[in-house]
Amino acid sequence: MAKWRDDKILELANQLTYSPAEKRHEQLDAACALLRDIDPTKPYPWDFIHFRITGFQPVSHSQHTIPGKILRADLSSLIEFLSDTLSLTPPPEQATSTGDVLLTFEELSAKFSVSSKTVQRWRKDGLIGMRYIYPDGRRRLAFLESAVAHFVAANKQRIERSAAFSQLSADEKKRIVEMARSLHPLFAFKEICNRIAAKVGRAAETVRYTLRRHDHEHPDTAVFTASPAVPVAPAESVLHTSVFRLVTHERATRLKALKIEYIPNPLFDHPDADNIIFNVLPAEAMAHAQRTVAAGVNTATRDPYMNRVPRDLPSYLQDVFRQPIMPHELEMDAFRRFHYLRFKAAKLQSRLNTKQVTPTDLAEIETLLVQANDIKNHLVQSNLRVAVHVARKHQRPGKQLPELVSDASVWLMRAVESFDFARNSHTRFSTYASYAIMKNFARDRADALTRRDVRLVTGQEERINAASSRDTPVIADELDSAKLCADLLSVIEELPQRERELLTHHYGLDQNRPALSLSEIGDKMGITKVRVRQLEARALRQLRQLLDARKAKLRKHDE
Repeated sequence: MAKWRDDKILELANQLTYSPAEKRHEQLDAACALLRDIDPTKPYPWDFIHFRITGFQPVSHSQHTIPGKILRADLSSLIEFLSDTLSLTPPPEQATSTGDVLLTFEELSAKFSVSSKTVQRWRKDGLIGMRYIYPDGRRRLAFLESAVAHFVAANKQRIERSAAFSQLSADEKKRIVEMARSLHPLFAFKEICNRIAAKVGRAAETVRYTLRRHDHEHPDTAVFTASPAVPVAPAESVLHTSVFRLVTHERATRLKALKIEYIPNPLFDHPDADNIIFNVLPAEAMAHAQRTVAAGVNTATRDPYMNRVPRDLPSYLQDVFRQPIMPHELEMDAFRRFHYLRFKAAKLQSRLNTKQVTPTDLAEIETLLVQANDIKNHLVQSNLRVAVHVARKHQRPGKQLPELVSDASVWLMRAVESFDFARNSHTRFSTYASYAIMKNFARDRADALTRRDVRLVTGQEERINAASSRDTPVIADELDSAKLCADLLSVIEELPQRERELLTHHYGLDQNRPALSLSEIGDKMGITKVRVRQLEARALRQLRQLLDARKAKLRKHDE
């Protein structure tokens, strides 16, 4: 997860996630260009940074400035963040044709003979790294060779110094300790580390680590007696172990109870399934898709929802129709990998023992589920246009388009999980999803039509409906509006005398008398409580009819 030092950059990163994919590519390139121009010794105004990345001036002028060193680190995080949202892939054909190849973290460390921590420090100082999706479906941080060459040219001396780094010898460690002992009474710990680092030609962090380690291993001759590097107390160690076990057990319990659904396929049981599904078939699908797209016969070009952007939609929904459509071959391959990853996770879950489990076992299952979820999200995003298209056809009074699109999106996600790529290998998923969404809309509409919704239109509908429920207690406190009482009394006067008295006494419509229960009314009228309830139901039905007639009369008068 990216670590942000300035809240403005974090806010901008969240805003850019809503940009179309094509626009995000441009913003990614702009951020890379800006990073190469940053001077770590200078501050930069926020308006300038915002314009360089987005091409637009902020709505309101800001006095906020960001130091160059912090901006450089945050831009590196922003570039990695944007690349992660774009699902970049490293196509071998493009790499060989342009002469620009990708270097993984390990390859870059080996090339310059430096540690991974050194590469991480280079990234904060301007080395551009992006996340790419490799054929096995995993996202990895990689560096373009051209970006590495640009960084090396701008930091030649630093690269040479890092490559020439060697471990401290025993004599060098002894010299550092002696120098620290002589400077200890005069300067603070941080200043001592900086002075020694300048003299011995090492990093201040190296000197600090050496001194702390010496004080920890030789407490009798420690230079700094208040060293924080003290061994952990046995009680604290036991507590830490107990907490770790509890957390691991809780993770295992939740993971064991998780329902992992997938569509089985005979290929999943093949001895070499990993290689076939993650390497062989994706390469074949990519090659076939490139050939069909180049020939203009790919099924994506005949998709009924492609290039159909309704003009009456909000801008954020129009962008859905501009998202690139996955070729049919790549779509089927994505579904195959999605269900295979879930199949592997379910297989590991079945062998999971919550009493004897290691964090490695849990991490393996969680990683498989995360990879499957990434593929699912990609499929959903590529077919959101289908959900919007079907939702627009089901617009009706009382149902706003955003609400319909939300329902359709949920059904689209369920369709992704239930789509059988083997049985529907010649059917585009967009066709399957459109029928699934329309079916759910039809079922939802049928439920709405069969649901009774009888209302008393008096301005106090909810209170009257509550009063008419058999399971609702006495609501004398609820009927406290003088206007409501007046309206009801005027209509109740048209009821027969017995029904009129029953409703008046039971619901406390006569403010001079308290409300009575059904039993009290029965005793007063000389009938049973059950008979009172029957009379009450009949009186309420008559009251509804009188109110409906009055409403129709008022409507006719208005016309």
